[in-house]
Amino acid sequence: MQIHKLAQTPAPAGQTADLKPLFRMHAELCKAMANEHRQAILHVICSDEKCVSDLAAEIGISVHNVSQHLRVLKERRLVASRKEGQTVYYHVTNQKFMEACSLMRQALIEQHQEQGESLQAAELYDARLRATPAPSA
Repeated sequence: MQIHKLAQTPAPAGQTADLKPLFRMHAELCKAMANEHRQAILHVICSDEKCVSDLAAEIGISVHNVSQHLRVLKERRLVASRKEGQTVYYHVTNQKFMEACSLMRQALIEQHQEQGESLQAAELYDARLRATPAPSA
């Protein structure tokens, strides 16, 4: 069975242990993504590559801090880089990571709406999502 089919379908009884390496990789990936600044970096570079100084300006944190977060994301292969002269540009390695993040944010918005709570950031995200065309695969 192919790896992507294993990841998409529930394992038959007794075969979950076979997926432990995949679950471990998933957990490590989630640890790398479990930071609001890293989430913001991924959001900014999901459709267009950026250099560290542009990311720092857009996110509102120092260049040094952005570089540290990019190192973590790069170690987990969430982002890759390319050098052009003296400038290094970063981009997301696989749009499916961004789709997963988008699904989680949508679920968070729905949870708050179901409970009658307002989330100003969620509302802004929802409005931006509706205004942005869906990426083609």
